[in-house]
Amino acid sequence: MPARKALPCLFLFALICLFSSCEKDNPEVSDNSHEIISLTLRKANGSVIDSSTVSVTIVNDTIRVTVPEETDLTALTPVIIISGISISPASGVQQDFSSPVQYTVTAEDGSQGIYTVIIKNAIPANLVFFGSGDNSFYALNAKTGALKWKYSSTASFAYSSPTYKDGVVYVGGIDNYVYAFKASTGEVLWKQLTGQTGIESDAVIHGNTVYVGNNDDDFMALDAQTGNLKWSFRTGSNVSSSAVIFQNLVCFGSSDGNMYALDTATGRYVWHYQTNAMINQSAACLYNETLYVGSRDRNLYAIDAQTGILKWSYPAGVSLEACSPTVANNRVYMGGWYNFPGNQEAGSFFALDAVTGNLVWNKLENTGFSSSPCVANNIVYIGADDLYFYALNAANGETLWKKQLLTNSASASVSDGIVYIGGGGTHNFYALDALNGNEKWRFPVQNGLMTSTPLILDSNGFPNQPSNYGVDGQQVGKR
Repeated sequence: MPARKALPCLFLFALICLFSSCEKDNPEVSDNSHEIISLTLRKANGSVIDSSTVSVTIVNDTIRVTVPEETDLTALTPVIIISGISISPASGVQQDFSSPVQYTVTAEDGSQGIYTVIIKNAIPANLVFFGSGDNSFYALNAKTGALKWKYSSTASFAYSSPTYKDGVVYVGGIDNYVYAFKASTGEVLWKQLTGQTGIESDAVIHGNTVYVGNNDDDFMALDAQTGNLKWSFRTGSNVSSSAVIFQNLVCFGSSDGNMYALDTATGRYVWHYQTNAMINQSAACLYNETLYVGSRDRNLYAIDAQTGILKWSYPAGVSLEACSPTVANNRVYMGGWYNFPGNQEAGSFFALDAVTGNLVWNKLENTGFSSSPCVANNIVYIGADDLYFYALNAANGETLWKKQLLTNSASASVSDGIVYIGGGGTHNFYALDALNGNEKWRFPVQNGLMTSTPLILDSNGFPNQPSNYGVDGQQVGKR
């Protein structure tokens, strides 16, 4: 059967009141023809799928259909027009299209053609996700700021940053549950109780496993499809920093002062590196087989991801527990907090050579940083404790622009030329022009602390997070 081009959608005259339709150009009809000419769809409730939201491509014996992202693929009724005398399964019979379905068309002379119909949901795109201290988790239109959906719980979503894979958003809450939301609708696919004192670390997805720590001192692996516990590892204190994956290792810090590496499949202990104080909100960044992580002991550490052996450390003079380092262009970007205990001296923002640990530049001295940097297009975006949000030249640290947003420890994400950041002090979530800081839109969130990093699905449906949270690659700073 000859290849056919992608087809424009149109209504069949006889079905104009019932169905959307897509028809082949100039179908050849003959006694020995056995082709599918058009395919139309109804939902389980009998409603019509708007033809403007459906895309159909027929190439040889494969029919590919894209339907709106919220469409239930398990109960669709196709109406199929053919050239021939019969089709099996029959037209007008409800089918489960979550997997490809084969149709056999029989011609008058008994010859047959077999077609495979593949129906997929359109991928969610142009969405921004974030949690808030108002006990809600939000999905907004990333271009306009319009509310897409909202989920309300009994406790805060302010700390755990959302992560994404294959149409599902994963996030932890202070209500002790890890959630899996359908990205397009907010439907709770599952939620798993993990402890009694809350979740602050990100629920990181890798393969078919979600990795997350809790404030009950445990680090866990959950099945990504069901939320069921695969394994758990007990540390000496709470695990509020987030994990990265390196080969078959999952690496994370704990407030017991240790950086751990466990086998991803079994949770078996592989190595640890002990700092001299807690690793709190500072999540490790993985770059060129090296883990970069800050500690309350005032040092930034570069640790070999395979062995746990120290490569170098940099003394910052203040605690580095509240900021996650970010690596870009062979530089480590990091903000210092305060000289805990005492909190009398505030830290600066600095850049180090990723290989040697040597200082490249140091800016915004005595400012204090309790959020994590994001680097995009040679610009570093960081919220500071002086109530300003900064865009810095990544090469030399010079301020390109700043804006008083009262971010209150929130970290930023950048996608499609827009910076997304929570302003807990102003009770707004912001979208800003990445080059000049001009406001694109704001979304009001009353009484909502927003200290996590937003998740963005760009115009192509790609997340702003790195694949698998830095599998030997560059990682966007995360809390």
